[in-house]
Amino acid sequence: MKVSLITHLVCPLCHRDLTIKNVRKVKDEINEGSLVCPNKHKFAITDGVPRFVVDTTKDFVRTEDAFSAKWTQHHENHHAKDWIDFQTKWFLERYDWKTLEKFKMFLNTKSTILDAGTGIGNSAKLLSANPNSQVFALDASQSINFAYKKYGNLPNVHFLQADLRQLPFRKRFFDFIYSDQVLHHTKNTGTSFKYLTKFLTDTGFISIYVYKKKAPIREYVDDYIRKITVNMSVSECIEFSKDMTYLGKSLAGLKKKITIPKDIPILGVKAGTYDVQRFIYWTFLKCFWDESGNFERSVGVNFDWYYPKFAYRHTPKEVRKWFRDTKIKIVTFKEIESGISVTGRK
Repeated sequence: MKVSLITHLVCPLCHRDLTIKNVRKVKDEINEGSLVCPNKHKFAITDGVPRFVVDTTKDFVRTEDAFSAKWTQHHENHHAKDWIDFQTKWFLERYDWKTLEKFKMFLNTKSTILDAGTGIGNSAKLLSANPNSQVFALDASQSINFAYKKYGNLPNVHFLQADLRQLPFRKRFFDFIYSDQVLHHTKNTGTSFKYLTKFLTDTGFISIYVYKKKAPIREYVDDYIRKITVNMSVSECIEFSKDMTYLGKSLAGLKKKITIPKDIPILGVKAGTYDVQRFIYWTFLKCFWDESGNFERSVGVNFDWYYPKFAYRHTPKEVRKWFRDTKIKIVTFKEIESGISVTGRK
């Protein structure tokens, strides 16, 4: 934890200022210590990361345990350059930035940035392009440890373990809030979004990506399977995720296409030519297969879907209403098969 971070933090419970106690430094970083407010709420700093998560409810803990388990096993292959390059390209396409240079120009006008759900920190690295900005990257799971180990040396990035529904910051603090592939894993996507918007400055921007509702059979099968998998142990769900990965790999290995001559509205199927694996994946069953051939990465993606307690899907109408209700003007809005990416301005 950088010493300067304390000037930006408040207690997430009572919103009072915090002081640091029992500090132990490693070079210029606070490695151990505690943060205490006047109301005696106390938060530990361990392994260089301040820890603000206080929610101990079963469903919250299970969801965060899911991502802790995922990133413990898969952080290395998600830190790999090919995956980072793919994710960066996908990000630019979804949010209509066209080029990385245009996104960096946008960041040049932002001084305080919140990465709400950084995972293993790749997004924090992307958001840190403007050296004059301060990026506050948080995650409620143990993934934050891998983020800090990989990117903690970045001079303008701060890593925190915190719940995006209980932030240790003052309201109207951030010029830009980025929460990608995260909000649908909270206990209520819409209210989580509304909460985040309270931390935007008067001219702040917010970008989110949430799962989109799929074809009706895929939705039914997802609900049916997840009723079972969310009650599995981590090891049981990993084995099931491997089974889904083998299925996806086998279907992809067919290298066959199927042509649907006309729309089938009741199934949510549109006319067109599809790869067999992708057709089954989007229409009937989640069986992800990474086209690069990375088996472990594919297992992680399937586990990410089947194990967390919360994994909500939403319609474009729902998402637009969130922005309208919070008086956030939509700047870009893009639907793809998997989800909905939106940027708005207050």
